Amino acid sequence: MILEDEAYFPKILELVLKIKGFNGLNYKVNYVKRRVAVRMRATHAGTYRDYFHFITQNPEEATHLLDRLTIHVTEFFRDADIYAALQEKVIPEVLRTAADKKIKIWSAACSTGEEPYSLAFLLNEGLKDHPGFSFEILATDLDEQSLRTARLGEYSSESVGKLSKKVIGKMFRVEGTKFKIQPELQKNVRFFQHDLLGAWPPDFRGFDLILCRNFLIYLTAPQQQKLYTNFSRVLSLDGFLVLGLTETLLGPAREIYRCVDIRSRFYRLAPGQNGASVFSEA
Repeated sequence: MILEDEAYFPKILELVLKIKGFNGLNYKVNYVKRRVAVRMRATHAGTYRDYFHFITQNPEEATHLLDRLTIHVTEFFRDADIYAALQEKVIPEVLRTAADKKIKIWSAACSTGEEPYSLAFLLNEGLKDHPGFSFEILATDLDEQSLRTARLGEYSSESVGKLSKKVIGKMFRVEGTKFKIQPELQKNVRFFQHDLLGAWPPDFRGFDLILCRNFLIYLTAPQQQKLYTNFSRVLSLDGFLVLGLTETLLGPAREIYRCVDIRSRFYRLAPGQNGASVFSEA
């Protein structure tokens, strides 16, 4: 009976793929099973078979499951030492190499926007001593609901609770109980929906800095390598890739990136290298 019920697990993923276009097979099985279990408890489904039939009869459940499968853990200046290291080690190099004095950054899997807005604040402050420079932050996520929050740029007092009064004063306008991102920061961040494991638009290129933190750990090894491939192809020649503190380069990726700060998980595209020269199409 257990094996028979397990056969319904991939069927659940097939339903979600059909209804929502999300391919759970790209993610580690244990991670997906934990998230599915949350919705099974919520719907009082005792087995995968029961839950499969529940989704079949209630297609809107696929949306609730997708919300659980996508990652939403984030905060402003998450891992503060990383932002200090970015300011000290990465931004000066980006200023030195940025084409036409325009810095192009990608916050991949940005969730509700705390990371790209933190970057915008960092750049806005840092460029005050560098007249003529500008920056643009592309922020993408699969979950449209998270992106709606990000575009609105309104956050609760709990969201800003770890920030100093000085940073809050510079970063937000207080509107009642809401903290609204300052327009001068919001104007430099562009949000749109994108599946990192799907097709990439042709204008994804020339990034001086890409942050993809705490997302790859949920992926299978082949999908991780695929992302390393694609990131290498859209970075500028001197571009930086920043991963989460529990993430590291494995396999062929080590041949094309060089580590510049192992503690902070900062990597840089190796001189003269590009993804096509090392990776096969995945």
